[in-house]
Amino acid sequence: MRLALAAAAASALGVPPALRQALASGAIPKSSKKVFFIFLRGGNDGLNTVIPWGDDAYNTVNRPTLHIPAPDPLTSLKGLAPASPDLTRAIDLGNGFAGLHPGLKEAIPVYNAGQLAVVHRVGYPRQSRSHFDSQRYWENGVPRDNLLGSGLLYRAVMDTGLAEGRAFPAVSVQSKNPLVLRGPLAMTNLSDPRRYDALGVSNNATDKQKLLNFMAAQHQIEYPTKDQRDLLFTTGLNLRESIDILKAVGVEKNNIFDKDGKTHLFPIDAASNQKGFPSGWYSYFSKVKTAAQILAKTDAVVAGTEIGGFDTHSDQGGVTGSHANLMRQIAWTVYAIREYYSSISPALWENTVIVTLSEFGRTSKENGNEGTDHAEAGPMLVAGGKIKGGVYQCDNASWKTGPQGVMFGANSRYLSRSVDYRSVFGEIVRDHLGASAAQLEEVIPGYGNPREVLQNGGTSLDGAKIVGELGLL
Repeated sequence: MRLALAAAAASALGVPPALRQALASGAIPKSSKKVFFIFLRGGNDGLNTVIPWGDDAYNTVNRPTLHIPAPDPLTSLKGLAPASPDLTRAIDLGNGFAGLHPGLKEAIPVYNAGQLAVVHRVGYPRQSRSHFDSQRYWENGVPRDNLLGSGLLYRAVMDTGLAEGRAFPAVSVQSKNPLVLRGPLAMTNLSDPRRYDALGVSNNATDKQKLLNFMAAQHQIEYPTKDQRDLLFTTGLNLRESIDILKAVGVEKNNIFDKDGKTHLFPIDAASNQKGFPSGWYSYFSKVKTAAQILAKTDAVVAGTEIGGFDTHSDQGGVTGSHANLMRQIAWTVYAIREYYSSISPALWENTVIVTLSEFGRTSKENGNEGTDHAEAGPMLVAGGKIKGGVYQCDNASWKTGPQGVMFGANSRYLSRSVDYRSVFGEIVRDHLGASAAQLEEVIPGYGNPREVLQNGGTSLDGAKIVGELGLL
């Protein structure tokens, strides 16, 4: 819904104080930058996503059915992942230590272009292994705060003033609006892209026009002043405009192709599934397509979706299986958005950052059901035209190996963290979206607190050694 947030009307429309302050100070970033988020719900197994094959503790004893062999040096290119890797092994990332799950093959062109950062050992202090709690902390941006009800990316557009005058400051395409985009003012959520016009009436054009005319007529009638009536009227007035904008985006169409002009980048049905993906993936790619279109063709700053299935307590699979299939979906998502945005404009891809989130990693040892259990640190994937790609915190220099190494560095069972997820988002909010230091402190409370060591690294509040910002942008 459109947010007509002129500074003069901000107070009357019930705009949160942080946005009023940003509007009044004129400190609104002049930004055309975009952020596409993907939440991997369930806790992604990071050790089989970014594989530390250089660590002897990553072996068939600790992971008898899940272990993925190291790259074959005869088929790997030194310093560069091969275009056609051996998919029975980890894909060599060229640093003599780390590899990608073979299911992530489709993301290799993005990595080889230097536009995909693979960040390992990410977490936060005093990690929770509860799905509910840990997802909340990743989304609200304040670990161990169960009361904060606004999301990190919500504040990224509101507390910086980036929401000012935008029809769709932030949009999610999933079953319900995620906490990462929730706050005092509602952001747009599309639960089903096929029903995006939101009027709830028949497909008959005459019926729809009658409803739109009725809505317009109601706003010509003077009503007594009441609390929040101005805000509700503004919302109603802009509903029609929002519907028109979504129609102009063309989310009902699927005419977006790879460079060959034949392969659809978003396989949402049998006719567009030249990649031969399982039909159960159509719903996910439909959501990705809609979010990507809205982010590309409207004034949205943030858009994204989620994918479930990462709670792999049993039958996880190694090179193939359920986790491998999830990796394939994520890899194709990153590749498809890059190709789609680059085809529209190289500047659009340069101005976009794709970021994955997941509430925690999984145990370093396989369990008795050929799966993994809730753990602590895991990886993030960050892609974009201006991202400084490569491997972060998964190499010989940063990774203590062996039975007493980082794979069992937390409680002698879990991968220990060396990166705080807030440091990754801090770079994105400040260096990509253009937030000032003061605004960044509003978006991520405590970011500049020297005890948190989020910028320059050091000893965290719980005694863990973290590196601070990575220089991704």
